Amino acid sequence: MPNNDKSNTRVGSPSTTIRVTPTGVVPGAPWSLAPLVPSSVTSERSEQELEIDLEKLEQYQEFSAGINQVLQKYEAAMREMTVRFEILDKDLSLKRNRNPIHHIESRIKSPASIYDKLIRYGKTPTLKNLEEHLMDVAGVRVICSYVNDVKSLMGLLRRQDDLEIVRVKNYIENPKPNGYRSLHAIVRIPVFFMDSKQMIPVEVQIRTIAMDYWASLEHDLRYKSVTDISSDEFAAELLACSKTLEELEGRMQSLANILDSKPKKDKKSGRKAKKHG
Repeated sequence: MPNNDKSNTRVGSPSTTIRVTPTGVVPGAPWSLAPLVPSSVTSERSEQELEIDLEKLEQYQEFSAGINQVLQKYEAAMREMTVRFEILDKDLSLKRNRNPIHHIESRIKSPASIYDKLIRYGKTPTLKNLEEHLMDVAGVRVICSYVNDVKSLMGLLRRQDDLEIVRVKNYIENPKPNGYRSLHAIVRIPVFFMDSKQMIPVEVQIRTIAMDYWASLEHDLRYKSVTDISSDEFAAELLACSKTLEELEGRMQSLANILDSKPKKDKKSGRKAKKHG
């Protein structure tokens, strides 16, 4: 029989829990999750939910009360990082007649996601611990056309002397066991506020269109499928798909290299243009 109860409260054992969403109001409770500051930023998972024991409700309320001001700093850092990549793409377009970046995505973790991650890290959910222990509150994902573009952009990022590269994880050269491939970096970027400059961390992911295609569908299968995709057969098929895409990427990169090695023609005059760089 379907449950027609519209309440978000659920009785568990031995304690009562509450299910909340990033913008949902809990009926009967004197609080709601504070929405993010108005922006075009998309949440990490729009359908993300968090279960909280009633005895932890006060702790969560205290944590979420002042989070908007903190998240505003991370959103500023995210925007700064996005602009850095847009400038690089424009500069490469003017000097080398090509745009390595296909598109850029960005996100800020939701308060529910941040709270949950601090709990999983064994840290008390406070705003101080958020800033001290979480490096991926803000995220920027750069989607490139070719593998060489990923390497090139990471190299250009390293040359910007006002950035601090905290760590890099290269899942392209060393893919995860399930076939996931991408380049991850934690980068601290300077953000200037009214009375201070702060180095705010941003998680940067740089990957190709093919890598993003695989990762997006793997994520979709994992969170929306009712079957167990961790089974050996399913996992093996996902890994095989990743290897197929990697082979295809290599072939497309070879074609791009051939074209890049040939002199370019000026579109207006039809004359061969000098090769830059």
